[in-house]
Amino acid sequence: MIGKQEVLQGGIYHFDNKPFIVKEWTPELEFTKEELQIVPIWIKFPDLDFKYWSKVVLNKIGRLVGKPIMVDHNIEERNRLNFARILVEVEMGTKLPCGKV
Repeated sequence: MIGKQEVLQGGIYHFDNKPFIVKEWTPELEFTKEELQIVPIWIKFPDLDFKYWSKVVLNKIGRLVGKPIMVDHNIEERNRLNFARILVEVEMGTKLPCGKV
């Protein structure tokens, strides 16, 4: 039961670089396609000044678009420092900002 709860609450999972949804199985569960209302998207900041690459600042920027989920693991670990990125949940139909700010 503990492992099941950890998986169900584990956040976003990816398989073959595609996000997928994990749900608790019940005998009544119907396998139908569900229309998503909220989707996770990665926001990439290729020209963001290095001084803004903290988790706190990236979450503040992410809140301008949606609900921040996580900062790229490589940014937190300071491994790959080509660009900053953050995973954000966004409601379908939301107009996203584009281009340079």
